[in-house]
Amino acid sequence: MNLNNKIALFFGKAIALYVLWYLIYEQYLMKVGWLDKIIIDNLVNTSYKVLQLFGYTVFIYDQTIGIDGSHGVFIGTPCNGVELLALFAGFVLVFYGNWKHKMWYIPLGLILIHVLNIVRIIALTIIAYYMPETLDFNHKYTFTLLMYVVVFIGWIIWVKKFAVLSKENNQ
Repeated sequence: MNLNNKIALFFGKAIALYVLWYLIYEQYLMKVGWLDKIIIDNLVNTSYKVLQLFGYTVFIYDQTIGIDGSHGVFIGTPCNGVELLALFAGFVLVFYGNWKHKMWYIPLGLILIHVLNIVRIIALTIIAYYMPETLDFNHKYTFTLLMYVVVFIGWIIWVKKFAVLSKENNQ
């Protein structure tokens, strides 16, 4: 298989996976909300426990977490990381590489991204308490950039260390 065919196959798989994602998540799971609720609850509760561990007096109100004396941080569906998790996993799934490696690399990457999202929420909660005027900037730019850089690095590691473009039977 020549390089052009491999590239076309990659994009074909990516488009098919996106359509599958759209049908399953965007048209069903997002509307019923249970997956997002599970993830948001985990993010809020884990962040709460870590902040308490560091000595903060913390409150939770539904999907909002905050340090007493602040307005807190609302964790909505767009901020729960589900789409970022899918983006990471989808790339590794459609890119060349041995399935044996994909079976451990994808879960490890998803855990790392989720843990970093918890760290992001903790940091934003602290920012909301100490420097609320910078919260919007840090939410929109600093942490968004950081999360995408981590995902990109995960892809680069996959491509450099585990993807094998020369072997045709590695999928």
